[in-house]
Amino acid sequence: MTESFDAYEFASYVGRSWRSIVVTCVVACSLTLGISLLLPKRYTATARILIEPPAGSDSRAAQAVSPIYLESLRTYEGFASSDSLFLSALNQFKLRETAPYRTVEQWKRKLLQVEIPRNTRILEIHATLDDARKAREFAFYLAQRTVALNHDANRSGDEELIADTGRQLEAYKMRLRQLEEQKRRLAVSEPSEDLPSQIQSLQDLRGDVLRDLLSTESFIGDNTARLKRFTNDTTGSRAAELESIRRELPLSQARAENLRTKRAGIDREIETLQKRLSERQARKRDIDDQWSTAEKNVEALDARLRETRANAGFRGERLSIVDPGIVPERPSSPNVPLNVIVALVLGVVLSGLYRTLAFHRDRRMALHSIPRLQMTRQGHDD
Repeated sequence: MTESFDAYEFASYVGRSWRSIVVTCVVACSLTLGISLLLPKRYTATARILIEPPAGSDSRAAQAVSPIYLESLRTYEGFASSDSLFLSALNQFKLRETAPYRTVEQWKRKLLQVEIPRNTRILEIHATLDDARKAREFAFYLAQRTVALNHDANRSGDEELIADTGRQLEAYKMRLRQLEEQKRRLAVSEPSEDLPSQIQSLQDLRGDVLRDLLSTESFIGDNTARLKRFTNDTTGSRAAELESIRRELPLSQARAENLRTKRAGIDREIETLQKRLSERQARKRDIDDQWSTAEKNVEALDARLRETRANAGFRGERLSIVDPGIVPERPSSPNVPLNVIVALVLGVVLSGLYRTLAFHRDRRMALHSIPRLQMTRQGHDD
């Protein structure tokens, strides 16, 4: 004979056992209530810190906070839950003396919870202790130390930035002094003001030499032509003049050659002076360009240094305690109503499960006993 489930029969079976179910639930609730009342009460205090954007940031950008920025604020959870800060709090309130066998990690798991609620800029520090007042003081101490730690970190970053900018500024100031010294030495050792006058004097002298050369060459040309013309004169009437030309022509040619040599020497000297002047002017321009660049860098770094000093402490996020917390009046654990409700639910579920198993067991036994009863009756009839 196959076994089938009959809901009405099961409900009747459970209904007949309601007293045991009630007793089970009452016992479970009573035990849970007693144990909950005997457990030590623990109180959770909460301190809240507001994370504000840097003071120098745009207010409109501060209002339009992106999810990525909010996610980055979870860095401050590490500030509040750092091991060194937590250990200093344990030592401050002498909590390790109450349980010297407990490690710092165990204390932290048992005592501290730090979180930033989703899509907020509020850092919450929860401290759970047996003493409600001490729990509030512990949470407030961690909040104060977190704010101070953030301030110190921002100040350290600002001081490092100020020091680095100051070093760069001093380096460029030193470079300015070096360039000024180079300019002074260049002006003393290689004055370029006299070279243009020297070049101009040589150019004037070259002009005079060139005029003399042109005049001499013109004279030589004229005398050469006259010499050819007088040489072809067969009358001999210009013999005296011809003799004079023959005597003066070599002298003029020698003078012209000397003038050419002098002009070439003047040209070389002018070229040398012009090259020297160009080199000096190039060196001066290079020093002036370097000096101008260094001066601009000094001005920019000086302005940056003043701005950095003025904005010191306001570059990173600012933390401020908006809720130091209160002394909790109700314990966070044990949660007696919740524990009793859980015990009641478990009592009902476990009793129902037990009654279900018992129902199937009794039914199976009843089904197996029916064939034996029929066989017994048949034997009596025979």
